Amino acid sequence: MMKTIAQNDFYVIAVDPAKNRAYLTLIGYWKSRSDVPKYIDDWRKATRELSRGFTVLSDTTRMKAPPQDVVQVHTEAQKVLMANGLSKVAELVGSDVIAKMAIDRFSRESGMYKGTFDNWREADDWLDKKEPR
Repeated sequence: MMKTIAQNDFYVIAVDPAKNRAYLTLIGYWKSRSDVPKYIDDWRKATRELSRGFTVLSDTTRMKAPPQDVVQVHTEAQKVLMANGLSKVAELVGSDVIAKMAIDRFSRESGMYKGTFDNWREADDWLDKKEPR
């Protein structure tokens, strides 16, 4: 059963412990870290609901490319996820090329294993597959 961990004007984090999956929706433009003061802590709470090997489905279709200090927040969050047993991430991306480039940079910097998709079903199906990296 889905459980919402955090919901605000900038993001939604939910978990489905039965699927061992977290769901993230990024929303709008984050001007600075101060827009999302609880983001890292919310991810820590989410990971406590999941087991090692969990997956994340991230919807970035409504986010705008962030400034540098927000990039660091995303990279920190991904490091928290990886330290707590993240297996892989499926990212839904929109048409904002600058935002897509930023998202790819977060993943490179944290070393996160991810796939990029343009529809929810393909992303969810890919996460369900237990193929080796």
